[in-house]
Amino acid sequence: MTSKRGYSALAATLLIAAFLAGGCTSSDGMGPSDPQPGELTVNLSTTGGGGSAFLLTITGSGITNPVAAGAGHRVYSFASGNSLNVALVGDISAGALLKFSVPDVNQAASYNVTLNDVAASDNTLQNTSDYSVTISQ
Repeated sequence: MTSKRGYSALAATLLIAAFLAGGCTSSDGMGPSDPQPGELTVNLSTTGGGGSAFLLTITGSGITNPVAAGAGHRVYSFASGNSLNVALVGDISAGALLKFSVPDVNQAASYNVTLNDVAASDNTLQNTSDYSVTISQ
């Protein structure tokens, strides 16, 4: 038969363990963690050449401060709710296109980017299926 004192010691140990585990943060996704504000990057890959103008829509909460990732590129943007419409102009090839700030970079998967249009240097529209855009940290 277990004594009352044995139950008390076991209960106290479990209570302390639960308290310590609840207060821990983890960077491996296995436990709670504080939001980490920072930047996400929109990347471009292509099966053809680059382009001179890209029209993108990025969706997700708290998107701010869109800036060109490449030197000499110009960014024009319009935010509405959880959407950011961006026109990026310049001599653009594969690689990082755009950076934008978010409240938590750990939630990168909750942001989406859509490539709406691409124009060549002579202003002819290109086939968007030749291009792919992704978001990364």
